[in-house]
Amino acid sequence: MKAWEIGTRGPEYGGVDSLRQVERDDPVAGPGDILVRVTAAGLNYRDLMILRGHYGSDLPESRIPLTDGVGVVEAVGAGVSGFAIGDRVVAANFVDWDPETGFGFHVFGRDIGVTMDGWLAEKIVLPAKATIKLPDNISDETAATLAVAAGTVWHAMVDFGGAGAGKLVLAQGTGGVSVFALSLAKAMGAQFAITSSSEEKLVKARAMGADYTVNYRDRPDWGAALLELTGGRGADVVVDTIGFGEFEQTIAATGVEGRIGTVGALSGSPQDPATFGQGAILGKNITIKGITSGHRGMFEEALKVMAEKGVETLVESTFAFDDAKSAYAHLESGSHMGKVMIRVAA
Repeated sequence: MKAWEIGTRGPEYGGVDSLRQVERDDPVAGPGDILVRVTAAGLNYRDLMILRGHYGSDLPESRIPLTDGVGVVEAVGAGVSGFAIGDRVVAANFVDWDPETGFGFHVFGRDIGVTMDGWLAEKIVLPAKATIKLPDNISDETAATLAVAAGTVWHAMVDFGGAGAGKLVLAQGTGGVSVFALSLAKAMGAQFAITSSSEEKLVKARAMGADYTVNYRDRPDWGAALLELTGGRGADVVVDTIGFGEFEQTIAATGVEGRIGTVGALSGSPQDPATFGQGAILGKNITIKGITSGHRGMFEEALKVMAEKGVETLVESTFAFDDAKSAYAHLESGSHMGKVMIRVAA
């Protein structure tokens, strides 16, 4: 089969140029596993961070990247039930995160596309316990770009944040997580606020249902701008994608008793130190939680709502398998809105 590998590791990380296409033997489904023919795969910001050496450590050059993907079952290993050849499937990325036993450092041991091979190949072997059959009315385009966003957004916005009717949700930027949060929040009856430096993107966000939009290029104090737009209310729930580099503004945009699920670090890296004051957190009684994706159950809950409400992800660009480097470069440019997908097979 054809596959892409992350390539050069070490002190001088190669970035997008380190990606390399290779030929490999087809993988085989072992006991408890499923062999899947990959239809399409999706990119996340963390896929760029891996190439820059900012996410994951000591990864081999031969690692196949990408956490998001969709495919069709080709074979099932011994002991697997509930799946049949021809089923369309996706998978939760932390395959050992059992919702019954809870989160722990052990879950990082098997993270699809990071500490185990990912979806940027013609075939992938998935542990059956992490694999989910897709509802018929969810398209391959949506499914291919869903695993990280769905688990992360459900965890931050719903499981922790309690978003629903009557709540105001905020997400920053117009990348895949924020735009998916917009679609899911509106389907659940919540109001939504979003930020961008592009007025064109904000127009599109309003067309998708955003109730409040702030151009942070025009208003660097975008936290205060949101308070003005909402009559001083601020956000009840924040899906924080930008991290500590702008966290003072995030706190300013959050209302009394608000909840901030911090999921990313678009303003820098997860290692950046905090520079914000404690006063506003105490004064508003804000709760902050670090969000590391979500377990299979959270992914399944998101899929149920999506199937019931007809929610689709916004796939802004699609690239051919052989043009994977261009897909990464497009994501890196920041010009996209929503998700970037790679078509692996027809």
